[in-house]
Amino acid sequence: MAEELIMPVIWGGTQEQKEAFPNVLAKILTGTDLGAVSLTVIELDIAPGFRVPLHIHPDHEESMVVLEGHPEATLGEEVVKLGPGDAVLAPEGVLHRMVNTTANPVRILAIFPTTEPKREVLE
Repeated sequence: MAEELIMPVIWGGTQEQKEAFPNVLAKILTGTDLGAVSLTVIELDIAPGFRVPLHIHPDHEESMVVLEGHPEATLGEEVVKLGPGDAVLAPEGVLHRMVNTTANPVRILAIFPTTEPKREVLE
């Protein structure tokens, strides 16, 4: 008899991708549907020339980790070019966005300390 796993495993290839913004696909890796009680993790694929628009999170922060590509991140007044392994923390209420200015795909993880991320888009 096989043992039941105590730790849920979310198989990456089993989650559905949905268009979050034009040419930005989102896949929820961790959320309430998958058993989380205080965490959301979303994988975002940003096509060349597209972006996650300028926005804020009024009630929580967001950490973004670059998995693939070289996006341009805006955080408040600062703009930086990132690469794989780089991370950015957007504090609660601070304007931020990710832009793919390259000819190659960008893939990031967006991590929220809540199961109900809230976003106010400003562009």
